[in-house]
Amino acid sequence: MGDPQPRRLEEALARELGRILALVTLALIQVTLLTTPLGFAVPLVPVLVICRTLLGVGAAFPDLGLGRALRWALYGGLALDVLAATPLGAHALALLLAAILVAALSRRLRVERPAVPLLAVLLGTLIYELVLALLTQRAPIPWSSYTIVVLLPSVLVALVPTLPLFFLLRRLLGGQLFLQL
Repeated sequence: MGDPQPRRLEEALARELGRILALVTLALIQVTLLTTPLGFAVPLVPVLVICRTLLGVGAAFPDLGLGRALRWALYGGLALDVLAATPLGAHALALLLAAILVAALSRRLRVERPAVPLLAVLLGTLIYELVLALLTQRAPIPWSSYTIVVLLPSVLVALVPTLPLFFLLRRLLGGQLFLQL
């Protein structure tokens, strides 16, 4: 009846295209709809990437889960670069570095505890914002004012949707993930 391999390849490509479209849609929502009155956008894509990294590291096959999370970081970062008119690759590099460092630091932790996603998003957002500042700012950065005006509000805004997004993502990916005890 034919070789099942092409069908598997087509299914894998369709799933990957679905991931790309979903992350582009989330990046579009982040850039256009989720701005706060002070001008900050709720970092939806970075929070989802960090939560996906935690769930991937806590899965039965952590290397496979981490690979998927890094693809989310790449796709979401490139979408943010295109939609936010930043240099191509800046958001992607910042998200990839944040995801890798969060994965390295949380490899031995039980990710289902509520404090772990909060700490991971705190650390990941700090890394993301610092790398993004280094890649997009041309002049020397006044770190004291940058910390108060940009870094601190961005981290606080990122912490607000962390737990609902983490538990929603864990529920949606529940069939794919088997958390280690």
